[in-house]
Amino acid sequence: MKTGNDTEAGSAVDASDTQKLAKTSRRAAEALLREHPDAVIYAQRADAALVAVPDSLGLEGHPVMATEGRTGMDFFVAEDRMATVRAWIRAKNEAVAETTVRLCSNPDEWVVLKILDVRRGHGVVLNLLWPASEAPTDVAARTLAATPSSTPRFCTRKQDEEGNVIDCDEAYLQMFGYTSEEVIGQPTFERVHPEDQARVIEGWITVVATGRVQMFRIRMRRKDGSWLWVDTTLHNLLGEEQGCVMAECIDVSAEMTAQEKLQDREELLRNLIEEMPDGLLQLDRELGVVYHNPRLLEIVLGAAATGADCSQPRDGAESEPSPEAELLALADLLRGLTDEARQAFDAVLARALEAGVRQDVELELELPSGERRNVLMKVRPLQRGSGVVTGAIASVLDVTDSARARRELERRATFDALTGAHNRASIMGVLSRELEASPDTGVVYVDLDWFKSVNDTLGHAAGDEVLMQVAERVKAAMRSSDELGRLGGDEFLILLRGVTDLEIAMNAAERISESVRGVYKLSCASLELCASVGVACAEDRQITAEELVERADTAMYRSKEQRRGAPVLAA
Repeated sequence: MKTGNDTEAGSAVDASDTQKLAKTSRRAAEALLREHPDAVIYAQRADAALVAVPDSLGLEGHPVMATEGRTGMDFFVAEDRMATVRAWIRAKNEAVAETTVRLCSNPDEWVVLKILDVRRGHGVVLNLLWPASEAPTDVAARTLAATPSSTPRFCTRKQDEEGNVIDCDEAYLQMFGYTSEEVIGQPTFERVHPEDQARVIEGWITVVATGRVQMFRIRMRRKDGSWLWVDTTLHNLLGEEQGCVMAECIDVSAEMTAQEKLQDREELLRNLIEEMPDGLLQLDRELGVVYHNPRLLEIVLGAAATGADCSQPRDGAESEPSPEAELLALADLLRGLTDEARQAFDAVLARALEAGVRQDVELELELPSGERRNVLMKVRPLQRGSGVVTGAIASVLDVTDSARARRELERRATFDALTGAHNRASIMGVLSRELEASPDTGVVYVDLDWFKSVNDTLGHAAGDEVLMQVAERVKAAMRSSDELGRLGGDEFLILLRGVTDLEIAMNAAERISESVRGVYKLSCASLELCASVGVACAEDRQITAEELVERADTAMYRSKEQRRGAPVLAA
């Protein structure tokens, strides 16, 4: 239990502390004004009402803001008032705060607002203003919230401990469209959107019970029935002269409208991504998977993956993933790629990340079911405005059907439909490339004897059977390195690789000639055939494909003249 002496001693200590604080705060204000001699000042009470700068601060002679208006907030443009509210709260908690704002008297220029809480010692909150060197970084957000309108953007109301309105300013009535008779004596909670009421009541209980400032964003009903988004700040002034809870409201409907439009666009984009026929894969610079949609799993992993919900971005992306979302690692997503395909993808991805190169690559993969598929990956770098590459995105399209169709067209353009051998253009192209690569190249020219009589007596169907059987016999007699082509009609050309001497070429020709010679059993008859065979080799000569084939053709005619079916080597 304290004695009277203890109380007197405690009061002396408190007075001493207050004097020290008063002296310290005065020096801080003087130092700031020396640093910023062009600054102007004004003072406020704890409830933010404007008051004269006390003489105890010793700041006589410094410019003072004209005290028109109820609070210092009236000095500033509407879109900057929330910044002053936040600074005011910080100053009350931390004794000092700073922000950058614009004055209503000169909205094109930015000024620094420095707030010093010097209530202990001087009984006021001191505010200093001086020109800012640059605009704040959040100017775009403030501008977004500032939609030109004749309706006020900031207002206040006073409520009793039960939440009933006991006073409000004209701006409040204009903002919400009510008359004072419709507001005074009525509880504010009833005008709050049902979805926001719990948050308002919780904040109200907290500010009344603890005295701590409460801030929240809510929707309040106008008289016309529409809803207005407002940032609301509650100050507990019940124990002070005001005897109320002060509510400060800032109209943020323009900002919320912009956010809602952005959310609508994001939702539309999300739906489009999830429904698009392409798989989508986003990677960061370290090849971590940031996002993939369900369609990607269907393409690269098959039907077994369709039950997984992997459509959400991972931590670190712009939106938070759902609790059940799981992103597969890149190695798991691409495990079906063949070794060659994975190397090709890695090379394309490296070029995108290192040099910002946009590139498409077609790859082959094998699904867990064993089915082979073809996918087209369009890899694009993700770059900031500065050009810095932050990652890459790849759209993945299943092109199996088109790849098969393309291969079929290539096959038809390359191979003879009847015999499966290269067609004339294809075998001549292969021969030209082989002659350019190596001089150890030869050809065997095969022409069936008496083939015209087969077509004339047995019909073209029988002739086709003969040609197919000839092709099968020649393929069986060829080496694995050789190539078979059909020049047209009953004429065939065999390309020989690695012909280091003429004996190799003649041995190959003998085998081919023997394979063609013999009885052919057809569906309509049996007959015996043989062929005339000519052989020609490059033999280190500079020779074209056409010239080499012409030499073999000439040798073939010499074989035909001999009527023995024996191969003849070009002279």
